[in-house]
Amino acid sequence: MKDCHIHLMPLIGPEDSPEVFMNKAAAAGIDGGSVMSLPPESFRPDPERSQHWKDRLEGILEYTSKTPGFRPFFWIDPLENDIYEQIAFAASSGITGFKCICNHCYPKSCLKQFSAVAETGLPIHFHSGILFDHYASSDFVRPLAFEPLLEIKNIKFALAHVGNPWVDEYILLYAKFQAAMRNVPGARKLRMFIDLTPGVTKVRRKDMFRMLLLSGYANCTRDILWGTDCRINNYDTAKASFWLNYDRRIIEEIRQECQENPGFFPQLDENLWEKITETNFKEFYGE
Repeated sequence: MKDCHIHLMPLIGPEDSPEVFMNKAAAAGIDGGSVMSLPPESFRPDPERSQHWKDRLEGILEYTSKTPGFRPFFWIDPLENDIYEQIAFAASSGITGFKCICNHCYPKSCLKQFSAVAETGLPIHFHSGILFDHYASSDFVRPLAFEPLLEIKNIKFALAHVGNPWVDEYILLYAKFQAAMRNVPGARKLRMFIDLTPGVTKVRRKDMFRMLLLSGYANCTRDILWGTDCRINNYDTAKASFWLNYDRRIIEEIRQECQENPGFFPQLDENLWEKITETNFKEFYGE
């Protein structure tokens, strides 16, 4: 199974070696996924480490070179002066995707930068939903803020956390991207992936899954990814195992409900869990 949302973040105290991480992930049944580099200074200043983009890039490439199956994503700040150099250099250095949290800028103000990412052919992983940072950032990261990405040809992106708490808005945004593809067939390729990473808490999670899977909009099951928000340098096996079991149980309950109500609910594939935790990643990574 794959984990689409793992961070390399600063820690206080010992940090796990790649070998320890691999053992912890395997204990939860995880054998691959996406790992985001250390963040840029604009997200969270870190006086203990260099936050120059080349150092952060080298750091994630070095760590993931020892964790087969786990792919390096480079965290960018689209407002940095040399962002186009960063994107081109990272893409040529072996990065397999980009990460961005628009906590101090609207996505619509950075369409040229995100177009440069799309031109590399690599995916970009955005945060969406309320963000516990030190900015008044909610306007920048709610799902509808990403509607202007419709203007970017060939962009492939994931929105994390199902836009919590704006789940309805998130699902409608996904439906709009699907409609844009149908309305102008062949003119552009737009691909939005749904990142299930919590976000959405236990008390609301079944409602979220029902809204997502039973909404009646274009079939989204091929575009859903599963993730944890764990840290590669201190992977939380218990957290990963909990959400795997919890989400799998909810999805199976909903699938059974659909089977018991043919003609009223869409019929969900028997292999839906495998698609969410394995198959869909191949599409996201462009395999």
